[in-house]
Amino acid sequence: MTWQDKIDFDRCDQFDLGALASASESRPSRMTPGLTNTYDNELREKAGMHSPPPPPERMGLEGEYDDYGLVRRVAHALEQDPQLAAVDTVTLAQYGSTVALAGRVGDRVLLERIVTIARAVDGTRAVDSDQVAVANGAE
Repeated sequence: MTWQDKIDFDRCDQFDLGALASASESRPSRMTPGLTNTYDNELREKAGMHSPPPPPERMGLEGEYDDYGLVRRVAHALEQDPQLAAVDTVTLAQYGSTVALAGRVGDRVLLERIVTIARAVDGTRAVDSDQVAVANGAE
């Protein structure tokens, strides 16, 4: 099973309802790169060819508009890590610019690796891993 198959579209929400963000936080600009302040320049260039260009959380794998673009790009990034190929008990969802994880992992290090990769994807503003249980109990 690939990470693309682990996207739970039923849990995804097209709109960022702010459920995971404080109401007092300011809204990011359309061009904010996300948590790591790193733009995906190639993807941004492709997205810029569309009128209007999609916001970062709505950029698909090829820069096209995609309601679930962020979660698809996170899944793609996770697929590039061979150590994560065996993880089949975590699902992904997207709430605006937030990536939500749910399920179970074998240890905290594995969870931290998944979160680190998700945070590095252009457009990710938050990663919610509260719904992930750690099998060894060291939560």
